[in-house]
Amino acid sequence: MTKWAWLLFFAGAAMAADTGAPPWERSSPPPGQSLFRENCAVCHDIDKDQKSTRKLGPSLNHLFKNPKLPLSKGKPNRAYVMVRIQYGGPVMPAFMKRLNEAEIAALLAYLESK
Repeated sequence: MTKWAWLLFFAGAAMAADTGAPPWERSSPPPGQSLFRENCAVCHDIDKDQKSTRKLGPSLNHLFKNPKLPLSKGKPNRAYVMVRIQYGGPVMPAFMKRLNEAEIAALLAYLESK
């Protein structure tokens, strides 16, 4: 083989050896993040505070770290937020038929992490 043929052979072998995904695709987002984007992001912000949001629903940024819930003014707790997700509210739709218990738990874990 000529020098160029060997060079092409080794370049092709090196490229075939690295078939992994690019770094930005290797780590998968938390399961709750995709659920939030699919079901909640239409009405709620997660990265903006209440004063900066322009969405219909209240911002869920630091929901469990805030001393009070945005609308009910009660102390944030997992049980209340879970019931609100399942059964909805005056404007919010119910998600109990759309999301199963594991998905709601993943969504709650994601909200707690923000």
